[in-house]
Amino acid sequence: MQGMGVSIPVRAFAMCFILCALAGYGLAQESRLPTIVTGTVLDPSEAAVVGARIVLLRNGVALRTAVSDTEGVFRFDALPVGGYEITVEKEGFQPATAKFRIGNKPLGPIAVHLGLADVQATVTVSGQATQVSTNSADNLDTVTLNRQSLDDLPIFDQDYIGTMSRFLDSGSIATGGVTIIVDGVESSRAGVSASAIQEVKINSDPYSAEYPRPGRSRIEIITKPGSSEFHGTFNFLFRDYHLNARDPFALSRPSEQRRIFEGSLTGPLGRSKRASFLISANREEEDQQAVIFADDLAGPIRQTVAAPSRNTEISGSLNRQIGENQIISIRGIYTDRTIQNQGAGGLTLAEAATNFEDREDIVYFNHRGPITGKFYNLFRFLVARQHTPTTSVNAEPKVIVLGAYGRRGSRRSIADRESHRVQRDRGVVGPEAYGSIRHQCA
Repeated sequence: MQGMGVSIPVRAFAMCFILCALAGYGLAQESRLPTIVTGTVLDPSEAAVVGARIVLLRNGVALRTAVSDTEGVFRFDALPVGGYEITVEKEGFQPATAKFRIGNKPLGPIAVHLGLADVQATVTVSGQATQVSTNSADNLDTVTLNRQSLDDLPIFDQDYIGTMSRFLDSGSIATGGVTIIVDGVESSRAGVSASAIQEVKINSDPYSAEYPRPGRSRIEIITKPGSSEFHGTFNFLFRDYHLNARDPFALSRPSEQRRIFEGSLTGPLGRSKRASFLISANREEEDQQAVIFADDLAGPIRQTVAAPSRNTEISGSLNRQIGENQIISIRGIYTDRTIQNQGAGGLTLAEAATNFEDREDIVYFNHRGPITGKFYNLFRFLVARQHTPTTSVNAEPKVIVLGAYGRRGSRRSIADRESHRVQRDRGVVGPEAYGSIRHQCA
């Protein structure tokens, strides 16, 4: 019995020792299981930094990389026991590092704070005096739209002249309107489609011996130069009355539409690398409706009258390079614009309207190039003819009742014909001759 009394405590003690050893071995094994490490990247204001690059290193060797999410959180899975280091980088912030060790104790989230990067500026000061250029082309007070700007800007109906006119000096415009210069020659209109223009510029230089008007009221247009390869552009614009609101004086929404077709083509002439051509065309078709709201003896008149307008512009140019610096170019422009039932609407009935037409033909000749090291030859010659008749729809005498209506014929027919020649040589205005015939019946 005594032996039995001694053996029971010994066995119990041995069993407890074995159980404790097994528990300790289990805890040691559990502490060596892979661990998940999480962290957050913050800026100086404690806001999350998105898109930071985190590199996990051990003993100086990169093991893994991660990127912080929209909340600045990053994560590394299944890391064994040991010491680690992370580096965090983000553009605009100073790099940061953080060290941690995975052991028996659990590891909480890591917070990494990034400081703002230093801003450096370099200023170079030289002893050379500033060179002032008297060339008007080097004037810094200039508004310029190149080909890329013309393509990117939302110019309504491609009216680039109207858009550039907003940058003109209002005081200069009041002296006689806007002056349009196309390839160095003064014109009444651009005469080329929007796709054939290389650059539109307003040079605000008030002193210019070449042109009679100051630069603040002058729009200079430079067309595309000739090319040794074929290039073409075509644009189509379309607007319809379904997207318009109804006129308050019209009984129904008038059927109106606008269509614009324009394009350009440039390329070499034959196999020559010194001769090229440029052809541009622009066609605008606008079907408008004039709304009439008048009072007649028979009662109120509420109707719409078609007032279509058509505008066609076709231009072509030939360019020839002679030698290294001599260039000769010839350009022709054909313009035809018509408006039917002009003046109708409001208190004016359709029978008192007029039909308008504007026809213009222009031919330019341009030669430029240096003569010697100090002399530059610039010769321009322009020949143009313009015919602008306005005819009455009805030849009967016009009847006007103030505040009620205007009906029957307008009794107004005008025919304007103008031909002119302008020659400029070496920047000096040469002989100019203008002739016009005007006939009016009333």
